[in-house]
Amino acid sequence: MKWFRSILKNDVFFLLLLLPLLANYAKGRVSENLRGVIWSDCEGYYSYLPAVFNIGDVHKLPEGSMNARKNDRGEVVIKYTAGVSYFQLPFFLGARYYCDTHGIERSDYFNRHYSRAIALAGVVAAWLGLLFLFKALKNLDFSRLITWLTLIVVFFGTNLFHYTTKEMGMSHAYSFCLFAVLLWHLPFFYKNPNWRNSLILGVLCGWIVLIRPTNIVPLLLVPLYNVDSFAALSARFRWFGAIWQQLLAVVAAALVMVFPQMLYWREMTGKWLLYSYGGEGQQEDFRYWNHPKIADVLFDVQNGLFLYSPLVLLMVLGMLTNWRKTALQSKTLLFIFVVSTYIFASWWAWWFGGAFGHRSYVELYAFFALPTAGILHQIWQLRSAFVKYSLLALIAFLTFYSVRMSILYTKLPGPWDGADWRWNPEKILWVWEHLFQF
Repeated sequence: MKWFRSILKNDVFFLLLLLPLLANYAKGRVSENLRGVIWSDCEGYYSYLPAVFNIGDVHKLPEGSMNARKNDRGEVVIKYTAGVSYFQLPFFLGARYYCDTHGIERSDYFNRHYSRAIALAGVVAAWLGLLFLFKALKNLDFSRLITWLTLIVVFFGTNLFHYTTKEMGMSHAYSFCLFAVLLWHLPFFYKNPNWRNSLILGVLCGWIVLIRPTNIVPLLLVPLYNVDSFAALSARFRWFGAIWQQLLAVVAAALVMVFPQMLYWREMTGKWLLYSYGGEGQQEDFRYWNHPKIADVLFDVQNGLFLYSPLVLLMVLGMLTNWRKTALQSKTLLFIFVVSTYIFASWWAWWFGGAFGHRSYVELYAFFALPTAGILHQIWQLRSAFVKYSLLALIAFLTFYSVRMSILYTKLPGPWDGADWRWNPEKILWVWEHLFQF
């Protein structure tokens, strides 16, 4: 039975096993409404692919279900940036090849084959994120147990689970993946900033911003990695000055990733750079800048972060309890959390539309895994067995709660966005009645 024991000790085996399990589960969740995989915002991220490869003309893209913007010629201009479509490209081409060989018209690019391909793309992206997150945590010498507990909390204990298995056409699973890869790559860059590592860093940074421009805020971790004091910050800038040529390579690689988007904007609007979200709120977009809706973003029944993913509070507590541990980046991550929250709370739609929980934090969980691992390690080291296992039981329940809420979210009738959407006593009672019903 040595071979069996060796399998049980092989982390790669369990990570590989997770992929088909996730793919099969996600297939079941989206089967009732496959078109929903490429609907609204999801269609916006996806539309670059059929525009280029099926229609063959970006000027002829129909409005579809996305929030379409138009140029002076009345042509649809995709407001969403193209970073997600980079990820989806091989899956899209696979679906197109299948449709071509089975006589399905290329104009039918929302059929079940394309929808399933895009669903699989989101699952694979999240799985790759977990794989690289596992590698990043292992490089920090966390034990096998703490590493796996961290992955469970990050994936099943947050709304990352929802955006991997139900709304995988959204951008969040893809951003999570790239943040995890970046977290794994940063130690290599700072240990050896050669041309290869610099180009990889540039590609990752450019791609991350191209998926969601607001991702530029968490990219503060790149220059502030392992910086925990003003003296360390000063030393970091001096080090940057010594490797300025490699930094130019980082910028050049990032621009290569963004350049196709700039070409699209130039073609459609005559501008190389475009703020495509302007005027969304009819008034100023950041209308709450002077009085941000921070409490609402964190606690409101309409997508409040801690209400739907309470274990994110554990991540924030991990930043505080590991404040002095440079390797866990707690100071920088807490700063990123605060700045991001302020920006989200200033946006006119601070709840970010019909979502499960506050979806704008999902990609940040890759970075927040570091202080999460730190606080889980602290809990595991507690001398009181009663306190330790009580806390672990609470974490297990909140993980279960997050998964069940995601499932119930898709079954609860009524709108999940707009003026009519609020938690009323009937909805709360319905959720608690069904929380433990399977």
